[in-house]
Amino acid sequence: MDWNALITEASIAELLSEEHAHLARPVREAIALFLDGLPGAAQAAIVARQAALPAGASTSQRLRALALESPVIHKLGQALARDRRLHDALRSQLRTLEVLAPTVPVSTLAGTLREELGPLDALGVTLDAHALAEASVAVVIGFRHGRRQGVFKILKPGIERRLRLELALLGRVAEHLDARCAELGLPEFDYRETFRQVAEKLRDEVRLDVEQRHLHLAALHYARRARVQVPALFPFCSRRVTAMERVHGRKVTDHRLTSRHERQSLASLLANAVLGDAVFSSSAQALFHGDPHAGNLLVTHDGRLAMLDWSLAGTLEKPEREAVVQLVVGALLLDAPRMLRMLRQLAHGRVPREDGLRAAVERALEPIRRGRAPGVAWLLGLLEDAVQRAGLRVRGDVLLLRKSLHTLDGVLADVGADDGVIERSLFAEALAQLALEWPRRLASPPYSRAFDTQLSSLDLAGLALCGPSLLARGLADAGGPGHGSRPHAGVQRSMSARD
Repeated sequence: MDWNALITEASIAELLSEEHAHLARPVREAIALFLDGLPGAAQAAIVARQAALPAGASTSQRLRALALESPVIHKLGQALARDRRLHDALRSQLRTLEVLAPTVPVSTLAGTLREELGPLDALGVTLDAHALAEASVAVVIGFRHGRRQGVFKILKPGIERRLRLELALLGRVAEHLDARCAELGLPEFDYRETFRQVAEKLRDEVRLDVEQRHLHLAALHYARRARVQVPALFPFCSRRVTAMERVHGRKVTDHRLTSRHERQSLASLLANAVLGDAVFSSSAQALFHGDPHAGNLLVTHDGRLAMLDWSLAGTLEKPEREAVVQLVVGALLLDAPRMLRMLRQLAHGRVPREDGLRAAVERALEPIRRGRAPGVAWLLGLLEDAVQRAGLRVRGDVLLLRKSLHTLDGVLADVGADDGVIERSLFAEALAQLALEWPRRLASPPYSRAFDTQLSSLDLAGLALCGPSLLARGLADAGGPGHGSRPHAGVQRSMSARD
């Protein structure tokens, strides 16, 4: 199959902004190379689905159809469905991938359950007559166990082998991009290593025993948040089947909340549940949801936030959480040496180039000196710049967090949240944590950061002493209130170049 002839650069360019039009060629080549490596039968199925579309189908519709035939492209589509940097028409098509109507026959699902768990009657389980939904690698079907309602998440037949093949093809695409990045106009970047880290995480998608461990850890992690629900596990699970409680609700983007206050409250809960609880934590490894698209986030009938599908999850270690907070503190204090130390602390696997780190820090401080506040978008821009300029390599889970934040940003926008809700929510959470920490600080060394906020008493003193200058810089910001969390154009381009 000549995919290079079937997929044109012009059709890809339709989906990109003028700023990103130069990426049309590498995106087309990457898709063509990936599809060319699939088995003949898989390629034929893709062609058949494309042929079934109307002759005037848009490129967005064709990409959506392509995602239905590939678990890796399906997962990528879900991750990008709420990314506001993409064309509206494409995002609209990709959002339909978040939850699909089931296509695997119930008889096939029942057979898998018998193979994995034994006779359902012996477990006291009554299976529903129809499946509920389908995702990229699994199907969900309801059941009853006594007076309790549950759902089985069951891997699709043959999905493990198909995912292994497609993840291997990602490595082939990465090698192609590494070899031709200059010719394709891409920044020099270790695409092979980055794709390897992505593939390592995606392998967990078909390891439901890993998801079961994540569900157990998530239940402990969110035990203190009464408004967050994590589905409880039933005792009968296997590597290919997860049995958990059934959650009734609707996607957070379909919340039907009428008042601005209610929407902001939901958005704040989302921001703290996905990010705040991972950063402001006392755990050695703080868990976070690695795939927070709207299909995995429900508003329950009793008003809680239910977080589903924990197959893709990551952890932030104490030094990483400290580095994230201290990069922001360093920016507020215009303390470049502190920021350099924190970037080195985030480095994983190899030592980044010092001159590149310094250039990235200086560029990141430019908008701060003009009065902008360092928000989440600013932080992501700094890390992207450090990757480009210094070859900074971070742990795979930090890379996963970055993708989660882009997904979360789009979900919050669709929830109806105001700009800056993540920063305001994190600031409020930090203040609440500081109030709880204060008694312990009196008995701790002033330089100790053994606190959930990742701030020492010396850090707090420095921020307090610089308060007047911070206020003066804020008043000098011509963008006005609420504008400070947005990155300047150069950082925004840096953030976008890799997505």
